[in-house]
Amino acid sequence: MKFISGIQKINWLKIMKFSGTQLIMALAFAGMSYARPGEAQVNMQQRVNLNMHHATIASVLHRLEKLTDVKFVYSLNRVPVTQRVDIDVTNARLDSILAEVLIKNGIGYEVVSNRIVLTPGIAPQMAPITGITIRPDLHVQLQDVEVRGRVTDENGNPLAGVTIQVKGTNIGTTTDNQGAYVIHPLSGNDTLVFSFIGYERQEIPIAGRTTINVQLHSTAMGLNQIVVVGYGTQKKADLTGAISIINSSNIRDIPVGNASYIMQGKAAGVAITEQTGAPGDYIAVRIRGVGTINNNDPLYIIDGVPTTNGIKDISPDDIESINILKDAASAAIYGARASNGVVIITTKHGEAGKTEISIDGYTGIQARGHLIKMANTKEYVNAFNIAAKADGREQIPLSMLDTLPNVNWLKEILKPTLIGNTHFSIRGGNKKTQYIVSASYFKQDGLIINSSYERFNTLTGLTSNPSKLITIGTNLNLSYSKTKQVGSSGDGYGAGNPGASVVRYALFRVPATPVYNSQGEFVDLPNPPNFFGDGYNPVGFAKSFNRSFNDYAVLGNAYIELHPFNRLTFRTDFGTNLDLNFYRQFFPTWGIDRHINSPNSLAESVSNEFSYNWTNTLTYKFNITNSSNLKIILGSEAIKDDIKTISASRTTFVDQSPAFQYLDNGLANQLNGGNESHWGLFSFFGRVEYNYKYKFLVNFNMRRDGSSRLSPKNQWGNFYSGSAAWRLDQENFIKKVKQISLLKLRFSLGQLGNQDIGNYPYASLISGGFYYPFGGTPTEGYTITSKGNPNVKWETSTQTDIGLDAGFLTISSN
Repeated sequence: MKFISGIQKINWLKIMKFSGTQLIMALAFAGMSYARPGEAQVNMQQRVNLNMHHATIASVLHRLEKLTDVKFVYSLNRVPVTQRVDIDVTNARLDSILAEVLIKNGIGYEVVSNRIVLTPGIAPQMAPITGITIRPDLHVQLQDVEVRGRVTDENGNPLAGVTIQVKGTNIGTTTDNQGAYVIHPLSGNDTLVFSFIGYERQEIPIAGRTTINVQLHSTAMGLNQIVVVGYGTQKKADLTGAISIINSSNIRDIPVGNASYIMQGKAAGVAITEQTGAPGDYIAVRIRGVGTINNNDPLYIIDGVPTTNGIKDISPDDIESINILKDAASAAIYGARASNGVVIITTKHGEAGKTEISIDGYTGIQARGHLIKMANTKEYVNAFNIAAKADGREQIPLSMLDTLPNVNWLKEILKPTLIGNTHFSIRGGNKKTQYIVSASYFKQDGLIINSSYERFNTLTGLTSNPSKLITIGTNLNLSYSKTKQVGSSGDGYGAGNPGASVVRYALFRVPATPVYNSQGEFVDLPNPPNFFGDGYNPVGFAKSFNRSFNDYAVLGNAYIELHPFNRLTFRTDFGTNLDLNFYRQFFPTWGIDRHINSPNSLAESVSNEFSYNWTNTLTYKFNITNSSNLKIILGSEAIKDDIKTISASRTTFVDQSPAFQYLDNGLANQLNGGNESHWGLFSFFGRVEYNYKYKFLVNFNMRRDGSSRLSPKNQWGNFYSGSAAWRLDQENFIKKVKQISLLKLRFSLGQLGNQDIGNYPYASLISGGFYYPFGGTPTEGYTITSKGNPNVKWETSTQTDIGLDAGFLTISSN
């Protein structure tokens, strides 16, 4: 039988066990460590070559096990084997090595059979070369303990490969093909730890027993895992659609600032793309590529609240699970908003039991990767002169070379920066009420100077069961974020573009121009420009950039669940999402040789988006026969969204210091603007789930949406999907193959819609700012700027999906 750390089966093992009193007596009377050979079968005089520096005692012992036939047994909790030692010996006896490594560090040892058992708590001593010192006759009855048993799953099937370890020691074993095991702990009072991937870990005290049989229960990662799907839940094994599941265990310890990054590399068919890589910048999430001809962002459902961009406002530390609905069978129940897939996010919630307080955080340094190799000043001068000679232009005098600086502009604008996160949470409760309160702060400085992103989040959740008939709950996430941007991509053109790229200027700027002049001012125009160009100083450009976004967000819901009788559940849910955005950009005039951004200017805007949803579902489950059952979900949903925006700008600020950067101080070009938009959606939906012997599974989804964005004659649209699956692993011819834990063939066909085609495209748009001549005098008026199309309908996509889900032992794929 195999043991952990190379320890083999011991037929009889006698281990010295000290009580506290005996240990004190040993110290008082002996005053030194001990190690006696006893009735040793270990050759303590065998010789070894060993060279290890700043190594832990545990690693030294492990190396000795490789070099000799000796096996070491010790308690990890009692013996300080994490101490570090240096040892460099040639042809040295084993007992002298143990004296140097163990006894000098306060660790004794007892030779028992062909094992060396380490004992703790002896005062460090200068040991003689033999490694054996004198001690009083301190004899305690040695124990001979053997524990046997069998490990099974919930259905009584044997589990092979389960790890059993004596808690706090390096003693362990694994179960054989019949689930049986034998282990020799240090004493009958030790604790055995049983662990197996996909099953809950169990710690069982031996309590003097010699036979311990254990039944392990599958964890949430197994086939019995409850998965959140559209307006309900299903067992993972019963899914008929394409759904990727990311659990809290996959999320833990991922140092990311945006929750979108959690999906990167963890869900098949999901692509995460950064637009610029700048902190807080837009992140594109694409599920199975581009799904529509319009907006391709997925629909996010966060604690039951539909949102298009709310994922940026929640802390990754507060997420319990992410389920990604990728095909029509899974997403069609969301109808007109699901053509790009659906991402369902569930935040953490309170749990009954002891109050749990958690504080964690991290900090790190970000650094740029490999940069494009830029020409130095000498290389630039040589290349310029070769081209100038060929063109018949003036060449750079080589006598200037020694007076010119050598600047790598990419390195000047890209600097190592800090990233850090701190998270605090407290949760607990009892059987009737559970709660959670958490707060987190994330800060990331950009690699480009003067850029950064920071976010503060709070999460509160409360669930209460005042009676068996009712459940009440609420979740509320508050967030504040600030983004400081510097233009880092493109040429600065296009709506929403922060400006020309500082990286572009760094690539164009020649190395022969310094960053600062002798007065500490930014050198603007290269001198002479006919030799060194006329591009902006990238460092001055970045540090003069003053563009920021301040976002305040509220996302939450409150719900009531009623259970009037067995198998019937009614739930009503009200959710809201408020997003306030304050944009501000000041363009200061800078430069000593020319006035860049002249006149200076200030632009500000405030946008307010408020949406709410009211969702009602009725769920009923019943058994048709003993081998088949049916689940029916019916529901309705109302969604309203309002957006308001106000903007203003001014130029010519006499004093451009921060204390005077207010719109009222601008003297010219006073511009103002504002707009509003509103839309609503009302829907009916339903789902039927049928399974026969948990072997044949069939799902049918339907949704009927009515949108205010379309003309009255085209407002309503219907979206259907159907799916089926065959659990091959439930067939007798597959059940015999123990290595297969899941084998499911599935098929789905359905339609998805997209209502993000603009507001009211059926109506013509009238705008002002146009002039008409009346009697030779221009008169301002309105005109049609966009011709409406009353025949515009829903954008609809039809999808077909065929898949095979397979699980081998504890590893699954789809």
